[in-house]
Amino acid sequence: MGATALVGRCMFAFVFLASSLNKLQTLSDPIAGAATLASIAPRLAAARALFRDKTGFPLWMLLPFTDRTLLTLAALTEGIGAALFIADSSLGAKMLMLFTLVVTPVMHPFWLNHDEGSAGYQVDMIMFFKNAALFGALLFWHGTRPAVVGSRRVGAHGSANDGAGAASRVKWE
Repeated sequence: MGATALVGRCMFAFVFLASSLNKLQTLSDPIAGAATLASIAPRLAAARALFRDKTGFPLWMLLPFTDRTLLTLAALTEGIGAALFIADSSLGAKMLMLFTLVVTPVMHPFWLNHDEGSAGYQVDMIMFFKNAALFGALLFWHGTRPAVVGSRRVGAHGSANDGAGAASRVKWE
């Protein structure tokens, strides 16, 4: 199961890792980076305005970052989360869940495009539901992880010897 799980995590994380590396590479090129930032600026501005309208609090006071910094932080969260997920880390899964939960409604708001026949509507809807499915898969993966509880050491050689063996130290949530 170990090798199969590793291959599965690698295949799953590849989407995030490739996307992260692409974002970082694009931002390192002044011309391509400027074009990318210009293309996402309206969506980030709309998200900031929506947050301000709903809360009465300007988002820039909580996150005083430029669009370039936000995109870099998102790419780093995505890439580091993918690398940690490949290493079977729960933190990696949580980072990918956070990335997907925050980025998806901001970057793929298909419901704001009223022309359901347009390519933009179709692409955003597909990407939104693809990301929702990825989030669901991460949630499932996280929910099926065993939680180690009561790992006390007993015995001369540091082995756990509480009568029930290793099964008593693993609790399925």
